[in-house]
Order: sequence, then C-alpha cells, then structure tokens
Amino acid sequence: MWRASFLSAERLVADVWEFRFSRPPGYIYLPGQYASFGLETSIHDPRGRYRTMTLTSHPNDNHVAFVTKISEQPSPFKTKLMHMQPGDLILLDAALGDLVLPKSPDLPLVFVAGGIGIASYVSMLQDLITRKEERPIFLFYALRSAHEQIFRGLLDSYPLQLKEIAIAPNRLTAGQIKSSVPPDALIYLSGSQRFVEGLQIALEQLRTPRGQIVFDYYDGYTDL
Repeated sequence: MWRASFLSAERLVADVWEFRFSRPPGYIYLPGQYASFGLETSIHDPRGRYRTMTLTSHPNDNHVAFVTKISEQPSPFKTKLMHMQPGDLILLDAALGDLVLPKSPDLPLVFVAGGIGIASYVSMLQDLITRKEERPIFLFYALRSAHEQIFRGLLDSYPLQLKEIAIAPNRLTAGQIKSSVPPDALIYLSGSQRFVEGLQIALEQLRTPRGQIVFDYYDGYTDL
C-alpha cells in the first residue's frame, strides 16, 4: 500500500472529472491497468472507503490519475474527493488488470468503450504515441450524448484504423463490431457491467472465441 498526495482535479465534461495525485516512489504499472484508491479515514458510505479506478496517467508521468463521474448527489466517497486540498493523502494499492497492450505489434486491436470506459485506453494510446508506434487499432465509442465525449484530442492524434462513435439513441452492436474488424482481432471491452457483459455475450454468440475478448467493467455503474 502506498500513499499519494492530492495535486489537482479537472472537469473534463459536465459530470466527469480527472483527479491527479503524486506518484509514490517505486510505484509501477502498465498502460491500461487499474488500481484501488482509498480514503485514510472511515466514511459512512455503503460501498466503503475504496474505489477501483483505471489509471489514465502514463507510467512515465510523475503523477497518477483517474477519471470518474460526479453526480449532483455524489456518494460520501466522491464528496470527500471533491473537497480534497493539495497535499491531502489517499491510499493507493498495487496496479492490476489484463487490459494491456499485447507484445505483438501486428495483432489487430479493437477498443470498445461505453461512456467513461474510454479511460481504459487513454494510457495505452499515450504510450504508443510516446514510442511512435503505430498499431492497427479499431475504436468503437458508445455515448449517451455527444457532449459526454472525453479525451477528444488524444483520440484524434492517433492514426486509428477506424473510429466509430455511436450516440444514443443509436446503439453499438456486436454485429457492427464483427463486420468492421479483422477476424483475428483482439477485442477489448470497457464500460458499465451491463454494457460489457451484453456485448461479450453477443460477440460469443457470433462465434467470437472467448480468448479473443478481454474486458474490464466499472463496478457500481448502471450506465457510463
């Protein structure tokens, strides 16, 4: 367990914020991994004082960052986050997760995101840009509103093979994904549990081998 001090918070769109903390010495992670962040003091929150967050910072950065949605009536945990002052401490656990870049640069990749699930791919794309490495990446991004799109600059700066954005009431379907990408592509799914599990089941029904699907969902969210 590490301790990281609060640096800043930035509103990305209406209800989505990115929080940044100092990077503890010796803290190592891979682009695309997530970590558990916890408050030092107990709070009256039914979900407890820890949350699992995808790291949007790059492993070479001197800070760690994550994005989360802050509703009009935030949970006690998020209320505490919003009131943090520079220097306030948060607990940080070891990074985990399989949503990382494969070793082979030639393997086609499909990044499927629902809402702020796009955060799962931010560090990976930053890493590829930093290393000036172009991979065949197909992006599918489902949003409830055009105003909810985040990390536009980053998504525009990488030479994606395909970028499809589905804005409600348009829905992203497994058939649309399968018909648009190479048959051997590795498919990443990130978003709410309902979004991820729905697409995973549909993709498998279309005879996508389970080994070609890698997923991570945001616990506690009905929609993202």
